[in-house]
Amino acid sequence: MNRQVFIGIVLVQAIVYTVLWMINDYSALLISLGVAMIVFVIMMISWISDRLEYANVGKWYYPILWISFIIPLSITLLFWVFKSGDMDWMHSPFGK
Repeated sequence: MNRQVFIGIVLVQAIVYTVLWMINDYSALLISLGVAMIVFVIMMISWISDRLEYANVGKWYYPILWISFIIPLSITLLFWVFKSGDMDWMHSPFGK
């Protein structure tokens, strides 16, 4: 996998998560953290199984997993800081 494909994957993920955060911050938080946790678990299981028995996976596999773990967390942190932790779903829909 060349560098341009890797940069394309990073940009597409960043754009998708950013658009998701702009549309609905509650769903974006759940999806971002859910995807990050799932990717992290897959990465750890892959790493452990690769250490037990060499699987001969491509050298692009682990960097893509790392990026797929870091991008949603970074976008979540970015929007959390920009909104000062004041998310729309934290307010009562019925007023005070």
